[in-house]
Amino acid sequence: MMTDEQLASRSFSLNDQIAFARLSWDWNPMHLDEAFARRTQVGTPVVHGIHNLAWAADAVLFRFPFKVANIRARFLQPLYLNELASVRIRDRSDRQVEFEVVAANTVVALIRLSSEPGKALARSTLLAPSVPAQISQPADLRFDELADQTGTVATGDGDVQSPFPALSETIGIAAVKALLATSQIVGMACPGLHSLFSGLNVNCALDTERDGALAYAVKKVDARFRSLQIDVSGSGIAGRLDAFARPTPPSQSSMTEISLHVAGSPFAGQRSLIVGGSRGLGEVTAKIVAAGGGRPLITYRDGQHEAERVSAEILGAGGHCEILRYDALMPASEQLQQLGAVDSCYYFATAKIFQRKSALYEPDKLRTFMRFYADGFFDLCTALVHDGPAKLALFYPSTVAIDEGVRTTAEYAMAKMAGEILAKYLNEFTSNIHIISRRLPRILTDQTATVGVASADNALDVMLPIVYEVQRTARPEPAPRG
Repeated sequence: MMTDEQLASRSFSLNDQIAFARLSWDWNPMHLDEAFARRTQVGTPVVHGIHNLAWAADAVLFRFPFKVANIRARFLQPLYLNELASVRIRDRSDRQVEFEVVAANTVVALIRLSSEPGKALARSTLLAPSVPAQISQPADLRFDELADQTGTVATGDGDVQSPFPALSETIGIAAVKALLATSQIVGMACPGLHSLFSGLNVNCALDTERDGALAYAVKKVDARFRSLQIDVSGSGIAGRLDAFARPTPPSQSSMTEISLHVAGSPFAGQRSLIVGGSRGLGEVTAKIVAAGGGRPLITYRDGQHEAERVSAEILGAGGHCEILRYDALMPASEQLQQLGAVDSCYYFATAKIFQRKSALYEPDKLRTFMRFYADGFFDLCTALVHDGPAKLALFYPSTVAIDEGVRTTAEYAMAKMAGEILAKYLNEFTSNIHIISRRLPRILTDQTATVGVASADNALDVMLPIVYEVQRTARPEPAPRG
């Protein structure tokens, strides 16, 4: 029977996440730590996939109880904290029910419960459990270390019946604990710290040897996509988990490396405001300016610790650096009252580029990007323009996404193009400002580090000639070399 019935809805708070971590023993900071999640492509903590699955399955089984022998799920998109999610039935018969979890008009998970065990799984060999490992911190393994990983995790000892009563009644408390422990395997043991749980296919109520433990063994890896398949068995379930090993957050070039590319002191005496200088392109730009004898002032909105880290590295290398909290979405003049004179400015303020989408074009996303790339940029330029003969040199980074036409980045590209046009008009009709804009290639940063096969350029290689151009524009007469 086909249906489009909405069955339940809820959002998951940070407290809900902590409660689930206590049950599953999956304390991966991707689900709990704002600072850690900020340096991933999603940019913010996300709900455990198994938490989403267990809640949705419980809601379905409360309404349509039946004996479950097989659970299949695909986690298609991240579900964010405090985001309303709904369970919607797609198809239901006497033997199975298929349903989806939807958030912001996007399917984030597809799940099927069946009264018949998966035949391929039924023929698989059960794993021999070892002594369960006590995992206090997520493993941080290289991808080449994952291929032959095996082990056993202990299932949690908390009360799973209260949050998941219908699921516990259907497959048993031991199997629910084992289902939750699959999150521990992926998030804490293998791949561990930089993991992405993409799906599972498990049979329930099997004659496993030991309650309270879940054995695992990696059976297949694919380095092209950083993917792996993990067999599991124990405590009433057996089957396969699908996961990805996310690349570690990229580290930008050090002051030592950058100093080798900057001869003398070409930027001596110049003070540069670098909006968004706490990581990525802004971090590299600040280090280039400092390596050349300039005085970068880097701003941050949320990442004070990251800004302090960049500043400490620059100061430790004998350079100069200041930090300032600045929000590109708030009035610039009020935040820059104590700024003082600057010779150049680099504008790296940005929204999250790769966002979940349900349509080719979503006006709300365009408005968000426009607030950064047009409104915030114009407000900053207005606040920085000063009287006098000297011109402020300002860099506006645009993107090759305008030319490439990637389906998921339409609004981002549209807003960047609007910023290009705005820069042209500012150059034409505003005195004392000179804006340089370049369409940058995909560059390896926190936002572009992905499990896919997309390549990315090195930030230093891209920004070095641009910084020289901007700083020369800020000082037409060459500075004496030191």
